[in-house]
Amino acid sequence: MEVHNHAHTSRKKWTHYFWEFLMLFLAVFCGFLAEYQLEHKIEKDREKVFIKNMYKDLIADTAIFRNYSIESNEFAKEVDSLLFFMKGDNRDLHLSKIYFYARNLTISTNNVVFPSQPTYNQLKHSGQLRLIHNQDVANTISSYYQETDIIYSQNNFILGQVSHYWDLAGNLFDAGVFYKIRQEKKPPDQTNLKLLTNDPAIINKFLVSTQYYYGSRMTQKDRVEKMIEKAVTLMGLIKKEYHLK
Repeated sequence: MEVHNHAHTSRKKWTHYFWEFLMLFLAVFCGFLAEYQLEHKIEKDREKVFIKNMYKDLIADTAIFRNYSIESNEFAKEVDSLLFFMKGDNRDLHLSKIYFYARNLTISTNNVVFPSQPTYNQLKHSGQLRLIHNQDVANTISSYYQETDIIYSQNNFILGQVSHYWDLAGNLFDAGVFYKIRQEKKPPDQTNLKLLTNDPAIINKFLVSTQYYYGSRMTQKDRVEKMIEKAVTLMGLIKKEYHLK
């Protein structure tokens, strides 16, 4: 009679299962750490790229603001000259200059100023401002671009003053002469030149409008000059914290 030996299944010890679990846990955990480190590095790299681009925007802003300040000074001189000749006793002898300054106030300089905001807008609209990990830098950036919003608001006010100025200028100045000044960019011939009216009330309304126009431009000029200081400060902070050259 043949005797069959029964197969015996050896039971694994609990320590075997423990080590299997531990190895699996370590593999998953290390994978998680590797993914986290990779994501962190990617965000750091993106932050550095955004910061470099923002630094370039700030350089552009300082140039834009300085140019606006210079043009506003020229604008102020022309306003002074216009008011001087319009209020003078010999107004009719200076109509060539009066016409030229009156027309040139809206064509010789930029009435509004537009800061360079592509990088900030990209960060803001994509929700990636969180990439700026340095709190001092983040706060200074936020403060700076809040000020640029005020600049855009003032732009709208200036354009409103320009529109009012145009309306009142139409009561005093010949459109054909204005068109010629726009084309030739020089004072017109004094011969046969005249205002449409010498009514003191109409002239006064025009000059009042001119002064409001002037005031709005000078307010913007003062603001952009302060923004130059803010931009330089922010650039210095960025350069220090991110070791830019």
